[in-house]
Amino acid sequence: MGCRPTEGRAAVQGLSEVEPGWRALPEGRTFSPEFLRLREQAFVWLQPYYDGRHLTRAADWMLAIAPDAPEHLVLAALMHDLERSVPGGPVLDKANMAWDDLAYNTAHTHRSAEVVSGWLRDQGALEAFVQGVQQPIREHEFGGSPEGDLMQAADSISFLETNGELVSTWAVRGECSAEKSEEKLRWMYERIPGLTRARPWALPYLERSLDQLRRATAAVSD
Repeated sequence: MGCRPTEGRAAVQGLSEVEPGWRALPEGRTFSPEFLRLREQAFVWLQPYYDGRHLTRAADWMLAIAPDAPEHLVLAALMHDLERSVPGGPVLDKANMAWDDLAYNTAHTHRSAEVVSGWLRDQGALEAFVQGVQQPIREHEFGGSPEGDLMQAADSISFLETNGELVSTWAVRGECSAEKSEEKLRWMYERIPGLTRARPWALPYLERSLDQLRRATAAVSD
């Protein structure tokens, strides 16, 4: 699933009064030409990625949660899962492994940090960006620092906004049980750090995603 503009606009549902615009940048803030260049190139890179909408919205939500977030942190949010676009990465057994499996999530986050920083070097990025994205990407599943907590929050709220249908298909296709799919959605909500503003913002998307899951599984049972 690509990140074409029409799909992006459709992703903005207005469930929350604080919901950011598609690829929106805060008004009144000036960004460096280097950041803007890398951001546009990143949009091209993630376009064929199946979950590109989620990554785009993670960056949008990063700036909604923290309008003054440093530029490297916005880029980290935009690309935090892209190791999954490169064959040979870790695989999560949805049916049998915990969503917070330490070994899997560590392998995923560390590989993403390597893939993204390597891509940035290939684009001729300043070393400050190359180094700056690494730790936040490593921390996006579990948090652990101020930037890591913001990454975890932006990742979670974006996931709940964009991936309710995806999680429902896991249960419908038998990749995991409906109960396990529900656990995933609730985990994405509950792991949002309490010190950020994102948890109450995420609640409408959690509720919608749970409703999508219930309706999808009910349709199969009928």
